[in-house]
Amino acid sequence: MSDSVLELWLRLLSLHLPEPNDLGEHQATPEIRNRWLLASRGYFTGCVPHDMWFACSTAEGSSAVRCAIESLMESLNLSDVPLDSDTLNLLGIEGGTFTGEIERQVLRDVGFAFLDLIDGKIHGTAASTEVMPGSIPYQRSTA
Repeated sequence: MSDSVLELWLRLLSLHLPEPNDLGEHQATPEIRNRWLLASRGYFTGCVPHDMWFACSTAEGSSAVRCAIESLMESLNLSDVPLDSDTLNLLGIEGGTFTGEIERQVLRDVGFAFLDLIDGKIHGTAASTEVMPGSIPYQRSTA
């Protein structure tokens, strides 16, 4: 997928991760958040490290990631108004600026693809182009 779409997705997703609490829940989220904030900074042209293997390597991490995706998807579903470039440029993503609007459906597609990835419904490598959410409309797997 496009680096800028993945960077935007990871930046927004990091802001939707649940916070650790005194009950010991979500203790993995600070490390996941730090990795995603770095990955979304704009430094990794051509190879943005989403680190899903790390984030979902434990049941706790996988649960936190799913919670963040669901939270972000809920927020994206509140409106169909595109995200404007002036607001997106406030997110601290370097390596370029947003010059146009981003349709919410583009980010929804990425969210569905991430859920399918977690559920083991997407198989491929970084070189695979059959699934490119954010670049071409994403068709959810029914398997």
